[in-house]
Amino acid sequence: MKNIIKLSLITLFSLTSSISIANEISPGFLKKEIGFAHSQYLKGSPESGLYALEALARILESDKSNSLRSEVGTNNLSFTYLRIGLLHERSGSYSKASSYFNKAIDSYEGENVEIAQLKKVVSHLDSKRS
Repeated sequence: MKNIIKLSLITLFSLTSSISIANEISPGFLKKEIGFAHSQYLKGSPESGLYALEALARILESDKSNSLRSEVGTNNLSFTYLRIGLLHERSGSYSKASSYFNKAIDSYEGENVEIAQLKKVVSHLDSKRS
């Protein structure tokens, strides 16, 4: 019984700390995280790119109010998922890539798009920064 209570408290603490951390993230911090993750994606190893992009995705996902996304761009989460999918695709993990491509489509805000269109947009954005 004590173990169940401890596990429940740890889970509750983890959930509430994630929510409170998300509420304390500034747009400046998020912009730096986006820049870092993007640089790792473009210039780092595939592993470091995945790690940085997955961390960024968790931060963007934690912003339930969408207040940060409105400051840094509404489709950063979609583009982050797409880039994660591209890294998985390059490594031959097509089922993981497909999963992230679907997340990219689902989280995209705007007109209905297809993966090919999103890939073109992200490729264009990436070519500007490299």
